[in-house]
Amino acid sequence: MDAPDPATPATFRRGFLDAMPICLGYFGVGFAIAAASVAQGHPVWSPVVQSLTHLSGTSQGAISHRAIPGPAGGAWELALLCLGLNLRYVLLGLALAQRLPPGIGFGRRLLVAFGVTDENVALEISRPFPTGFPYLMGVLASSFLGWNAGNALGAFGTSLLPPSAVAPLGIALYAMFVAIVVPAAKASRATLLCVVLAALANAALRALPAASRPAPVLSMLLAGVGASALCAWLSPRKEAAP
Repeated sequence: MDAPDPATPATFRRGFLDAMPICLGYFGVGFAIAAASVAQGHPVWSPVVQSLTHLSGTSQGAISHRAIPGPAGGAWELALLCLGLNLRYVLLGLALAQRLPPGIGFGRRLLVAFGVTDENVALEISRPFPTGFPYLMGVLASSFLGWNAGNALGAFGTSLLPPSAVAPLGIALYAMFVAIVVPAAKASRATLLCVVLAALANAALRALPAASRPAPVLSMLLAGVGASALCAWLSPRKEAAP
């Protein structure tokens, strides 16, 4: 089968259908995160608005598992948390930008950037044909639909579920992190070393006396970024020979 022309509407449909597994996965995670968020005291509209304005299960899940921020620096702490969790999107965006046709203007690039997630980019850069703007929008539409439908149903349906059914949903974020980290750590010793060093560094920072202990978010950022930088220096990725 020939690769579709990136300028045809058929490419949008193909992107939408190719991303259907992502759509279904996002639905389940979105439902769990939204339900846990409402169960912990966040208003029903909070996870719905979050899912409409950004596609990041890690940052939304982290926010949902924290208390509602107070006036004394809570918003800045959450902003730093989201920044640290989403730094990888800079690299993912650079990888995807190499496959964009030159005719895509700034406005369309902003739409493409809105849909940059781990799963979406993995799908888009694995295609054997050039991923034009319609295909990218198909992938975005499919993943956006699953994410928002899951969040809406989880937020508004929490009141219909018994507490015994809602409580286990609180581990959804941790299960998502495990699903991301464990396969990568099993495939690479450098990644495993990075994970272990980050965990040890974070534990060491949290064990400091209260007067000199950094905030939990800053502790996590320092441990994660520091371990990543050290492992990148110790085990640089070697380019394949031409």
